[in-house]
Amino acid sequence: MKKILSAASAAFLILTAMMSMCARASESEKTGFIYTIIDNEATVTGFQGEPVYIDIPETVEGCRVTEIRDNAFYECGSLKQVTLPGTIEKIGHHGFYGCYSLESIVIPDSVTEIGMGSFSGCTALTYAALPESIVSLPESCFRSCTSLKNIIIPDTVEKIGDFCFSSCTSITSVSLGGAVAELGDCAFYMCTSLKSLYIPPSVKDLGFCSVGYIPTNDGAVPDEEFTLVGTKNSAAQDYADENAVSFEKAEDSVHAFAIQRINGQRIGIPSIFIMAAFAAPVFALLVIARKNIARKKHRKKMTKF
Repeated sequence: MKKILSAASAAFLILTAMMSMCARASESEKTGFIYTIIDNEATVTGFQGEPVYIDIPETVEGCRVTEIRDNAFYECGSLKQVTLPGTIEKIGHHGFYGCYSLESIVIPDSVTEIGMGSFSGCTALTYAALPESIVSLPESCFRSCTSLKNIIIPDTVEKIGDFCFSSCTSITSVSLGGAVAELGDCAFYMCTSLKSLYIPPSVKDLGFCSVGYIPTNDGAVPDEEFTLVGTKNSAAQDYADENAVSFEKAEDSVHAFAIQRINGQRIGIPSIFIMAAFAAPVFALLVIARKNIARKKHRKKMTKF
C-alpha cells in the first residue's frame, strides 16, 4: 500500500512540475520575441503571444542584437512600450507598423537606418526621440501617428521622405535640423494642428503639398491658418509663392532667430508657436531662459531654477 501511495505521489509531483514548466513557458511566450542568429549577430524577427512591454537586450546567446527585421512587430496591437538597446543598427521597413497601442519610442544613436513605414499607424504614439545618427527619414515613417504632438529633427538628417509625417493631425510643432535639404511630397500633409513651420536655408527642395496643405471635399488646399517662416529669396519663399501659402520672412520675425545658450549649446527657436507647443524638456529650459532674460530687462531679482 505504501509503495502504491509513493508511486502516486511521485506521479503527482512530476505532473505538477510539468504543469509549472508549461505555465512558465506560456508566460515567457506571452511577452517574448523571436530572433535569429547569423554570423554572431542577432536579429529580432517577430514576437510571441500578445506582449505589452518588451525590453530587448543587447545580447542573446552571447551575440549582439543589431537589427529589428522587416515587419517584426507588424500590427502588434498589444504592445505599449519597447526598449531598444544601444546595439541596434537597423529598424526594417514596417517594423512597428500598426502598433496602435505603442505610446512612445526612443531610437538609440546606434541606429543608422530606419525603413519605410516603420511607425506608420501607431495612433497612440505621443513621443518619438530620433537618433543623431541617421541622414534620412523614409517614406511614411510616422504616417498617421495621430497622437504625436511634436518632433525634433536631428541636425544629421538631410531628407524627410514622402508622406513621412502625413496625417499626424495632433502635431503642433516641428523643429527642422540645419542639414535638411529636402522635404518629400506630402511630407507634412494633413498636419491640421501645425500652424507655423520654420524652413532653414539648407532646404532646397519642397515637394508637392509637402507642408501647409489640408484635405477638403474639393481636394488638397492651402491651410489659411498656416504660416511658413523662412529666409528671403529661399526655396521656402518660392514654395509659399507658388502654393499661395502665407509666408513670413525670418529676419522680420522677432521669434525666428531667438538664440539662447542652454547647457553650453546654441538652440534656435523657429517661432512663438513652436515655443509654446513643445513640451519636451529642452524647450521647457528655453522657456526658463526667456523668462530670465525678461527679468533682467525689468531689473527684477533673479530666481534660481
